[in-house]
Amino acid sequence: MANRQAASAAGAVSGVDPTTLSVVWNRLDSILDEVGEKVLHAAQSFVMANIRDLGAVATDPAGRLVAVSGYLPVHLFVAAEVVPTVKAWFNNEFHPGDFIICNDPHIIHGGHLPDWSMVRPVFHKGELFCFLHFKGHQADTGGFLPGGYGPGAYDIIAEGLNIPPLRIIEGGTVRKDLWGLVLRNVRNSTQVDMDVMLVNGALAQAEEQIVNLLDKYGVETVEACMNEMRAAGERATRAAIAKIPDGVYFGESAADWDGTTDKPVWVRVKVTVKGEEITFDFSQSDPQGDFVNSALGCTLTYTMASLFYVIDPSVPKNQGSLAPVHIVAPEGCVCNPKYPATVGASACSVGNIITEACLIAFAKAVPDSVPAGFAKHCCPMNIGRDSRVIDPRTGAASQYYAETFASDGSGGALKGYDGWQGGMTVGFSGNLGRAEIEIFESMVPYRVPRYELLQDWEGAGEFRGGPGVYVEAVADTAPGDPAILMTGNCDGMVIPPYGVAGGGEAPRVEMWIESPDGRKRVLRTYVNEPIFPGEKWYTKVPGGGGWGHPLNRDPKLVRDDVRDELVSVQRARDVYGVLVDPTTFEVDQQATERLRKEMRVRKQ
Repeated sequence: MANRQAASAAGAVSGVDPTTLSVVWNRLDSILDEVGEKVLHAAQSFVMANIRDLGAVATDPAGRLVAVSGYLPVHLFVAAEVVPTVKAWFNNEFHPGDFIICNDPHIIHGGHLPDWSMVRPVFHKGELFCFLHFKGHQADTGGFLPGGYGPGAYDIIAEGLNIPPLRIIEGGTVRKDLWGLVLRNVRNSTQVDMDVMLVNGALAQAEEQIVNLLDKYGVETVEACMNEMRAAGERATRAAIAKIPDGVYFGESAADWDGTTDKPVWVRVKVTVKGEEITFDFSQSDPQGDFVNSALGCTLTYTMASLFYVIDPSVPKNQGSLAPVHIVAPEGCVCNPKYPATVGASACSVGNIITEACLIAFAKAVPDSVPAGFAKHCCPMNIGRDSRVIDPRTGAASQYYAETFASDGSGGALKGYDGWQGGMTVGFSGNLGRAEIEIFESMVPYRVPRYELLQDWEGAGEFRGGPGVYVEAVADTAPGDPAILMTGNCDGMVIPPYGVAGGGEAPRVEMWIESPDGRKRVLRTYVNEPIFPGEKWYTKVPGGGGWGHPLNRDPKLVRDDVRDELVSVQRARDVYGVLVDPTTFEVDQQATERLRKEMRVRKQ
């Protein structure tokens, strides 16, 4: 619907037939969504197949974004950095059937090493027409620890295999020497091989569909439509920015630490709105450290995510949206690290912190449009080997790399809406999924006996944050087999989800491991912690922050929360000022009015 409306408006401005523009626009979007669905339902990578950790994009021949799929934002706008880099790397010399892979964050400016960018040029009658870009989380990418982003790597080389733009398929023929070199340096190479070739096949089919579109409407017509798509994105974004009051707004937030230096890592942003243009200046952010650094393309993506949160959701997402946006991130800061800095937690940590810092700034300008803080990304990764499971084809023991994604928390509240239950972290924008616990248990030697929502772990407000999430898991690992809880994707023990417009903060993350004899040890963020047979690990991840003062919350909604066991009777009284009968769940209206009046007086 949004694209049809945008196409109609764009056609009226440009003179391009609105109906044709709408058809071409929606066809390109659907082609990209089909690429995502094909990979999603056939991938071997646990994270792509179960979590939707992927995304597809189409650009014009210059590498400018034209259309994006409905998947993870960090895998979409990053193409604005990747595709022009790939073009320059190969001096713009491509052939039909070429397929390029790359992941080096200090060359293509993408995110962490497991997220490979894959680019396929699209040709029509021998002429280059556009590029298709796919980004997704691979089963492995080498490095000192399975998965390719363990905390504590000496440098980016230790973190994983650094792949510059590499043409592994040239003119439709696999370059076995190059591809063999890559596969020799990753674990689970069969899975990686299958997934990369799967992506190439999906993009090849997308190319066929685009060629059919060109044959039907003609190159000039489709090019005109693509130009108008970008132009519509720019017009709509400029109009949306113009509605934000001019001014300079500051926001800051921090990751717990970088796994090495024991202090928070701060992202600070100065957002300057002037007319139809906006500048995000990260110059005051901390210098680069270890592990949590965000590559520039990642910074670009998470910055744009913050803007899209506060403007009309129907605004087209393409290169036009970038035109009125300016990002200042000096090289060497945590938002634009220099080689050989590690970037393992770029998307999981500082990327989300960038979005959060920007939203905190926006809350000072347009609080009615800004969500409260989401829970930080927090879900320990299970890494190890299970000698009891042998692949009959190779004789090799199972080597696993997976996570439940179960313990990720909930979203922050927005004016008029409670936080999204289980919405996960802010930068994912609701596009990641949660693996079925049964699938997780079938792939790794762990059991999950408890997976539930937490009572009283929301940020209170007129509109409350989503509830917290509790997970308890047991290690059924074999003695002598390596088993690690990697928490490089976990954050939130230091900075809680913030409230907006008088809303309350949510609690901080808690994680620990308990041995069979009852001894407990803290499981910290950004560590690689061994876990032994029979031990349990626990996560308590908060809900989101609240929006508006909790004493303004509708007593009926508080009653419903008590009945649903999201809020206790005591918290209903002490925080929301609502007296709920614990048996009948009826609200004492008169007593509630008196209590709220007293509480407001006390707060003055």
